[in-house]
Amino acid sequence: MKNVQIILIISIILLSGCEKNVDFSGKEPSPKIVVNSIINTQSDTSLIKISESVFDYSSQEPGIVENPEIHLNINGEECNQLCLDTVVGIHTYYKVVANLNVGDKVELSAHTQKHGTVKGYDNVPDTAEIKNIETSWFKKDGRSYLRLYVTLKDSPGERNFYRIIVKSKADMIHPSFQEPLEYWSFSKIFIEDEMLFQSLTEKDEGGKSPNFYRIFTDELFQGKEYTLNVYIQYDNYAENPDADYVRQYIKVEIHTLSEKLYQNLHSQELASGMATGDIFYEPVKIYTNMQGGYGILGIYNVTEKEKLVAEKGCSI
Repeated sequence: MKNVQIILIISIILLSGCEKNVDFSGKEPSPKIVVNSIINTQSDTSLIKISESVFDYSSQEPGIVENPEIHLNINGEECNQLCLDTVVGIHTYYKVVANLNVGDKVELSAHTQKHGTVKGYDNVPDTAEIKNIETSWFKKDGRSYLRLYVTLKDSPGERNFYRIIVKSKADMIHPSFQEPLEYWSFSKIFIEDEMLFQSLTEKDEGGKSPNFYRIFTDELFQGKEYTLNVYIQYDNYAENPDADYVRQYIKVEIHTLSEKLYQNLHSQELASGMATGDIFYEPVKIYTNMQGGYGILGIYNVTEKEKLVAEKGCSI
């Protein structure tokens, strides 16, 4: 017992002396361009965010990257449908209009005299196929949940990266009185019953809490069909005795991510674990595919499927 007390005392002394202000006297690196653009191939319009990074220990504050020379090439040909969209604070957004196909190579570069050149590229991934969705309601801790068994088919012969998003909507007014709603709300996805997510990493503290999307790979089912087991919190309005008309839907989206985009999202997911306050947590470097600067140029493809999960009352 005495040895344990000594160890505790030494630990407290060491940890209490870890914090010390250090004046940086070395040469400060020059500001760099930060590019962030995640492109959804389902849309013909995308945004590119241009920002400035400065050295953490300097007295400089990041500002607007003035008049950068930006080039976007698709399969080696320059895209001329690129223009300034808006400026929000220190961030400048540029709009790109382009139709992308599977396999297309997208290259982006930005240059100023002050910041130098930043450049990166990504390729458009293939789509996945959602074969089937089965659902079942259950209750837990007094709350209602909807379990989803989502079967998808993986493309053979290549490594694939995915994320799943679940959206929901409910119509409670008969269509003879009001047109059905078109608004879909994002649902938090619970994953503790699905081994795909548990195999990512034991350090993924941020990934163990509810999130609006979940990333995973085809490592355990490459080239085969696989059924994901996830669930969302969702009230079954058809159980309400006062409801005369109910139509509840869910929409499952499977996003096929490029490997570069997956690496960036995965590094952010791991870094979110640092919010737990564990002083022994290993720092995570956020993945970037931009040379000469920072950020991500990433692309994903979308497959979606809708399902009616609860109904009450006649449609006619």
